[in-house]
Parts: sequence; C-alpha cells; structure tokens
Amino acid sequence: MVPNHEIDYKYLLDRMLSDKLSKAEKDELQEYIQHSYKDDELDLLMSNHWMGLEDKQIAVSELQILVLKNKILSQINQRLSSSKKEHQLFQPRWKYYLIRVAAVLFIPLLLGSLVVYYQMDKRLDQMMASPASQRVEANPGSRIHFTLPDQTEVWLNSGSTLEFPLAMNEMDSRKVKLSGQGYFKVAHDKEHPFYVETDRLTVKALGTSFDVSNYSNGNQVTSTLEEGSVALIDLKGNEITRIHPGQKAIIDKVDMRMVVKDVDTKLTTSWKDGKLIFRNTSLPDVTAQLERWFNCKIHLDTRLVNSGLKYTATIQDETLGEVLKMIEISTKIKTKIEKREVYINYRN
Repeated sequence: MVPNHEIDYKYLLDRMLSDKLSKAEKDELQEYIQHSYKDDELDLLMSNHWMGLEDKQIAVSELQILVLKNKILSQINQRLSSSKKEHQLFQPRWKYYLIRVAAVLFIPLLLGSLVVYYQMDKRLDQMMASPASQRVEANPGSRIHFTLPDQTEVWLNSGSTLEFPLAMNEMDSRKVKLSGQGYFKVAHDKEHPFYVETDRLTVKALGTSFDVSNYSNGNQVTSTLEEGSVALIDLKGNEITRIHPGQKAIIDKVDMRMVVKDVDTKLTTSWKDGKLIFRNTSLPDVTAQLERWFNCKIHLDTRLVNSGLKYTATIQDETLGEVLKMIEISTKIKTKIEKREVYINYRN
C-alpha cells in the first residue's frame, strides 16, 4: 500500500527520526518512494524539517541548508559506492532522480543528528567561518547535480570532485577547484568573475554554460562552451585564448599545446542529461568513457588501440553487457566480463 503523502509519509519520517521504524513501515516508506515520489519533494521536505528546527529555537541559515544538502549527496554516493554492486554492470544505472529519491531517506537521519549537534556545541559555526570550503564528490559510476551559494548550477561526472568556499558570495571573485569533469551553468555577475581552477589551467567566465574535463589519469584538459564566452588562463595568470559557443579547446597536459575547434557540444555535455553520445568515436575513447560510466576496468587488446575502429551510438538506459554486445555486432571484436573487469580482443 502506498502511504498518504500528507499524513502517513510525515508520520513515517517522524518514526524514522526517533529510530522506531518497523520493517513493515520501512517497506511502506520504500513503496511510496518507488511509486509516488515527486522530484520537488526534496526541497519541500527540507523546508518542513527546517521549520521544525526553528520551533526548537535553532537558527538555520541558507548557507547551512546548502551544506546539509551537499552532505546528503555525499552520504548517498558513499553508500552507493561502498555497497557491493557488481550486478549493476548488468543493470540500468542510477538516474539523477534516484539520487534525489535516496536523499529523502537520509534527510531525517542527518537532521536528527544536526539537532543534537546544535544543542551540544557550535562547531558548525566554526566550520563555516571563512575561509572554510566544501568538497562535493561524484563517486565512480554516479553523476550528481547541485547549486553553489551564488546560484551557479553544477553537474559532476563520475569520479569527479569540486571544492568551493562556503562564503563565495562575500568574495571579490568566485573560485572553485575541479578534478574530473564538471558542467557549469554560471549565475551572471559581471562584478564577480567565476573561475574553475584545474591543475593545468583556469577557466574564467561571467555568466555562461560550459564543460570542463580534467581527469588525473587523462592526457588532456578540455573546455567546451555552449553559451556565453570563457577565457582560458595558464598557471602564470596569462590569458591564452577565448572560446565561443560551439567551440572546444583541447590542451595537452605535457607541452600545453592547444587546439580550438568547432564541435557539436552535445557530444561532450550529454552526460549531464544521463546520456553518452558517440559519433564516429575511436574505440579507445569509447572504452575510456565506458569505464567511468559503469565504474569498471576495461582492458583493450593492444592491436585495437590504433586499429582505426570507430563507433557511433547513443547510450542511455543500456547495461554494460548490452553496450558491449552492440559493439561486438558492429565491429570485429569479442568481449568478456569478469566481475568488474572487461576484456576486449580481436575476434578471429
């Protein structure tokens, strides 16, 4: 039975807060989440519980709400990554909305802990004193979406991290540090430029939408622009180029040589919408993206690295097994899966 949203659902959450949820009630709560959950309920639920904290005379700022939301996302990702999920190589991957659904289960626990936290000491205030920062991580195989204090929207791809100052609204410039891949929809503020720092260069924007990719195990840093204008700045602070909508800058990490070319931006940014799009993409590039997408290790036969094999497809709900089968059909290869290891070889 699906519980009534206005009465039973709140009752079940209160039961969870007091650690009195029975197995039957837990099943009822899970049934509700699976069949009746709406995407905007995370924010509504947050608001309701913050109102409950106000009844206890606990002051809660908007910044503290943001911190809690990021803690929710982090805990969800930790739970997902720590569980044994080998079977997920053959199951449709988590959707963005499932992350938000899972967040509902974590809110009462986090809020309950936060009440005690506030009542016992003021360490949260100390934690949030400038220049403290927040670190958000998308664990391997997951992708997350959140909003920074300045209202900039961020999407983090699998295996990526972003660090940002909690008091960024009070600073002369807005600076974040990225490892991995992120998509940014920057809130316009010409008086306070937005900077995405990587270990090789910095991307500067005012109000724009763009992608930055800088995985530690990769050989390149790339930036793809969908809207607005961004400048690329080297480690010495010198502007090396500006790119315009529909362009992608590719920088070699070793010699810092750069190429700027016109591209179909969806090929680079579709991951944030839960898709991988390949258009005449080399097999090594395909396997590199599949490794991050499905959180697995792919061993590619050395003869295939420079084989010139290309692949065209759009991946959305397919499992890894289904994707590999499609590759086998369209190319002369054979694949083998052993736990989280994938072996791709020439087919005799």
